[in-house]
Amino acid sequence: MKKAFLLPLLAAAMFSPAFAELPKSITLESGRIRIRLDAKKRWNVNRIEWKGNLLGTDLAGAHYGAVYRPKGGKHPIGTGHEESGIGEKLFSLKIYADGKEVVPSEGGVIKGKVIRVERASQIAELSSKTSLVMENDLLWEMTRITAEKEVKMMHLYFFMHPWSPRFDKFHAVFPNGEKLDISFKADNSFPNRKFAPYAAWYETKTGLGAATFLRNIRGAKNPMRFI
Repeated sequence: MKKAFLLPLLAAAMFSPAFAELPKSITLESGRIRIRLDAKKRWNVNRIEWKGNLLGTDLAGAHYGAVYRPKGGKHPIGTGHEESGIGEKLFSLKIYADGKEVVPSEGGVIKGKVIRVERASQIAELSSKTSLVMENDLLWEMTRITAEKEVKMMHLYFFMHPWSPRFDKFHAVFPNGEKLDISFKADNSFPNRKFAPYAAWYETKTGLGAATFLRNIRGAKNPMRFI
């Protein structure tokens, strides 16, 4: 019974005046990292800059956030994937700079040594609580997903960040120890569709890159992916 009253309260928060007045874009800056949250992506990260260099693509069609594909479903469901007509519903958004809550304004830049963003949302049957932290030139994203009932799905993943198409090298290590080293172009060819607990992208020209690895995959009780 307690859970039954939770969703109406969250729905009311979604349509509160404060929520409706959020700017279309919110820029956050800490150290050498600058990111932008956009309304069109339910204020998920929609742009990533490192020392003034663009790392994540800044395109209307780039899908950021969380997504899953239901078992037997035709379309993926998530923040940037609205093919199914569902998408993501945002219930609350709070931003803190150096421990103090900040009300964002259109065109303004929120700066601080430690910036934290707390979000609560719903993606179909899944409830999501996301915490984003910028500190010491690091960007941390943590998500907790819960469901009121069993949800059968083909896959589920978080923190979609389409990297710059300038990346021309790809490296991956698979669970059995096999490695993949290739050169590629961002032409939607998807050179790897296998699960890789370790992967990295690299741009030869500038030396910029992105690496990701998954911890605690044995038993899959509390897996953690780092980027």
